[in-house]
Amino acid sequence: MPLYQGNPATIRDPLTDEADRPLTRIFSGDLTQEAFHRALVLLLLLGLIIRTGYFVEHAQSPTFGVPVLDEQYYDTVAKMLLTGQDLHELHGFRPLLYPMFLAAMYKLGGTTLALFVQHLLGIATGLIVALLGAQLFQHRLSGVLGGLLYLLAPVPLYFEGELLIESFYTFLICAGLLLHLYAVRAEHAKAGWLWFLGGAVMVLAAQARANILVFLAVYPLLAAWRFWHWRKPAGLMPVFGLAGALVMMAPWGMVNMSQSDHFHLMPNAGGVNLYLGNKRGADGMLVGQDVIASLSELSTNPAAGAAEPIVTGGRYQDLVEVWAREEYNVAMHEQGRVPSDDPMAISKYWTQRAEAEIRADPAAWVELMARKCWLMVWNAEIPNNKNFAFLQQEFAWLRVLPVRWVVLLALLPAGIWGAARLINRDALFVTLAYIGLYSAGNVAFFVCDRYRYPIWPALAALAGGGLLVTAGLIRRQRHEISYLAVIMVVLASFSLHNWADAKIPNFAQDYYFRSAAWYQKGNYPEALDDINRSLRLDPLNPEAMQHRGNVLFAMNRLEDAQKAYEYSLKLLPGDSGTWNNLGAALDAMGRPMDALQAFHHATDCNLPSQTAFIGIALIQVRAGKLDEADAALDQLARLQPDPAPEVLALRSVIERKRGNIQHAEALEWRVRSVDPSALSWVNERLAAPPAQSH
Repeated sequence: MPLYQGNPATIRDPLTDEADRPLTRIFSGDLTQEAFHRALVLLLLLGLIIRTGYFVEHAQSPTFGVPVLDEQYYDTVAKMLLTGQDLHELHGFRPLLYPMFLAAMYKLGGTTLALFVQHLLGIATGLIVALLGAQLFQHRLSGVLGGLLYLLAPVPLYFEGELLIESFYTFLICAGLLLHLYAVRAEHAKAGWLWFLGGAVMVLAAQARANILVFLAVYPLLAAWRFWHWRKPAGLMPVFGLAGALVMMAPWGMVNMSQSDHFHLMPNAGGVNLYLGNKRGADGMLVGQDVIASLSELSTNPAAGAAEPIVTGGRYQDLVEVWAREEYNVAMHEQGRVPSDDPMAISKYWTQRAEAEIRADPAAWVELMARKCWLMVWNAEIPNNKNFAFLQQEFAWLRVLPVRWVVLLALLPAGIWGAARLINRDALFVTLAYIGLYSAGNVAFFVCDRYRYPIWPALAALAGGGLLVTAGLIRRQRHEISYLAVIMVVLASFSLHNWADAKIPNFAQDYYFRSAAWYQKGNYPEALDDINRSLRLDPLNPEAMQHRGNVLFAMNRLEDAQKAYEYSLKLLPGDSGTWNNLGAALDAMGRPMDALQAFHHATDCNLPSQTAFIGIALIQVRAGKLDEADAALDQLARLQPDPAPEVLALRSVIERKRGNIQHAEALEWRVRSVDPSALSWVNERLAAPPAQSH
């Protein structure tokens, strides 16, 4: 059956034609255009009330605006953009669109403004969901209910309050989907332009996260289907979406060259993610558990001829990025090949590793795929950065909002059935293709709450109509309700029960993150309480133990801090940051020789700490050993040619002590032009043992 029944040129728009509303055959009544506009205003007000309430509650939490993990990466890149730093340090690992958005928000009003705008984008997404539903069902009330379901869902609300791509990215996807639903009913040049703009917006969204690129398959599929049934050139109109995609990609290829010297339409880290999600032992939900251990092994036993060490302690670096490049470099040297700095070469290497893992045990991989498919419909939110269940305990707004994943999933069959009865089914095809293709992309890698979140709006749009369809069938006692009820119950049962015995992590990491936020804000007793809770749940986490040392150090409990660092090093002996912090604690305890030994351990790692070189130089300057201090700073300069302000300030002190006043003043001038506080930082630490930790 063709997607259009009849001549497409004669299709009426049922949203403006009151005489033809297919859903009125299932239930009566719809909103007028004026009432629909009023309903959108009410949705806007409801969204503002919910988002404002959560924003106020969230702002009182220590974690508000404090980035962790991926948030730290985006925050770091945004600040690099603002200060004009060299983006080649990023190695083209991730697209730049979201950091550019954050940089603009930071310039205008800081982190608080960025989070507030993300909540506004969430409200706008809810309104777009209402418009999507109205187009899908040709029934305005269905759209309003879809928007309501979305705005009453706690998961989108949570992500809007984090410095993560999701809310910005999902808004762009929904805007693109709406253009596509307008395009399927448009004619002539207008249709071409709508397809073109839709493709451009989808590729713009891909500059935040490349997953949406799978959607581009819709254009040739729909064009071929239409042309087969219409036998007219107008059926090929969807291919204009590919043209819009290409036009949008081209200039971004130039933008992406700011991260690497290679022209790429899209930065790509997909290879390593594919490996982590499909390697033997993967469970489809938790990734990177072996990354830290592998980095530690590389740090303590670097392969001969490996790449130059990556200095840590300067800017935040994604551990998966570091691990992927280091493993790639080691593999290339073992094969007698020169490693490439092209991110696509690294991604290709990891894609080949993933394929090898699948070939090694195809039966286990098929079982893993089945598990991932179930995880996509499981009602539990699988954490990736933070645990949604933990946050529900912390924030009342996340507890009281009623719409969970299972609600949308249960209403989905009724929504699909209702939309399939319409004269124009292309809108349903585009929506289901998006849901299916995007879900398949998640399954191909791994499943977690933030990767599943972009599907929420499309499901909500279908669920809104599904809710009315279900109510209408019950009221009219139609026999179809029995079939739909069985399907809905089966889906709900499949979603609510833990059929695969999946294990959601405990709250150890969440207490750790909250402790880190308390620590950053100077609330050390609260930070100690939370990190102790974290370690009771996971006593073998070396990062958490190191953080406990940092908190104890800040509380001037130096001996306890020393013990915490030493225990962390037993768990993860190759962590240069912990060695550095141990050195800082020993120095503060008046044990400079022991501190030097710890600092040297930190600099001997294959991932050395920048701060450790500075720590060595500070001790040597205090001891009057200026040549040894210079040697430490020279060693750091070979690894990191662009000196930090603290390094320049320390060199100015060394030159002044040698009597080179003019050179010292020139260095001080350079420091003042970049970061004047670095001079006082160095002088304080030369006057007394430092209290530093990173």
